[in-house]
Amino acid sequence: MRTAPVVFAAALAAAAVAPGAMAADALALAGVEVARNAGYVYVGYLGALPGSTLGNGWVHRQWLDGLQYSYDTTQSIRARSPGFSTALGYHGGDASVAWGAYLGLRFADTDLSPDDPGNVNRGFHTRAQAQVEYRVPRVVGGAEFDGLAQWEFGSRSWYARARLNGWAVGPELVWKGSPEYHAVQIGATMRLYDTRAGEHLTLKGGLDRQSGRSTGPYLGLEWVRGL
Repeated sequence: MRTAPVVFAAALAAAAVAPGAMAADALALAGVEVARNAGYVYVGYLGALPGSTLGNGWVHRQWLDGLQYSYDTTQSIRARSPGFSTALGYHGGDASVAWGAYLGLRFADTDLSPDDPGNVNRGFHTRAQAQVEYRVPRVVGGAEFDGLAQWEFGSRSWYARARLNGWAVGPELVWKGSPEYHAVQIGATMRLYDTRAGEHLTLKGGLDRQSGRSTGPYLGLEWVRGL
């Protein structure tokens, strides 16, 4: 079965609504995720535009990332896709709920080995992306709900994630797909450290079920620091 994994893109980081609780003018973000058939690494910057603050008003986001994955046609194909994205967003909400919305462009160059002319991501592409994020504090037992969804035009790929944060270990559920591919991840996150200065490191891991392939593990790290 042919599979062409969707780009992870910026959805790996809680980059929009989480800053509402931080006393920072900007955020630096970095992370990595590895699974049996895919890997992703990123560094990013999120800053408020003049007259706004993180969590309230207009923001901009810059993102560098690298994606590697493999899939099967009549043979095994290995893909590498470095990229850059830039987006304009808006943060809103109050003490009971926070939300963020982004619209931007992603520039990526996908190299396939061996070549696969039927892959819609092959070569260099500039595509629009939309993302929304939503956070509700104090949902249950002191935990907060953190959800996001992302859509990439052109490739028609999507990514959605739901988490419960605030416990020592919290559940995570991820859905991702495209016209040729879909997968689900069920796992958990654990905050390794969290400073009052607005810096934290999160470990995540669990099981990844990809269409046409057996279930395998995934593991990742997410780092955020207020600037």
